[in-house]
Amino acid sequence: MKRTLAEEPRLASRSLFPHWRPALVRHSDLDPHGHVTNSVFAAWLDDGRYALLREVLRPLLPPDDLPALASLTVDFSREVGFADAPEIGTAVLRLGARSIVMGQGLFVGSACAATAHSVTVVMDGRTRRARPLTDPERAALCRLAGRPGDGDGDWS
Repeated sequence: MKRTLAEEPRLASRSLFPHWRPALVRHSDLDPHGHVTNSVFAAWLDDGRYALLREVLRPLLPPDDLPALASLTVDFSREVGFADAPEIGTAVLRLGARSIVMGQGLFVGSACAATAHSVTVVMDGRTRRARPLTDPERAALCRLAGRPGDGDGDWS
């Protein structure tokens, strides 16, 4: 189930996220008003998700299997400008039989500029379909769960 920021306010808290990645604001990322465009936010969030998956999941996958984004919801709450130094926090919120549900926050200092909720699957390289997560994959992903005390008792 996709959740918006109104339904997942904890995504706006830096303390939820165990995995962090910096983002770079390039001049080409700006709109005519000097603000980073929404599509760049999505690219930064993608970088954050795949940095986590590359570090934690990729070493466990057969060579032809790969993570694939199944859905993404982004809520924008603040502008980001050229002088800002954004960071992307990522946490695993839930594991399904075949899915990895992640939450993300895009922060400039302590201010949350956007939050995201995504679902990723592992695609079997031969069948090109989502496959079940293995026990070692699940164990590795559980280590990147939202921090204790975040109110999430929704692991499955």
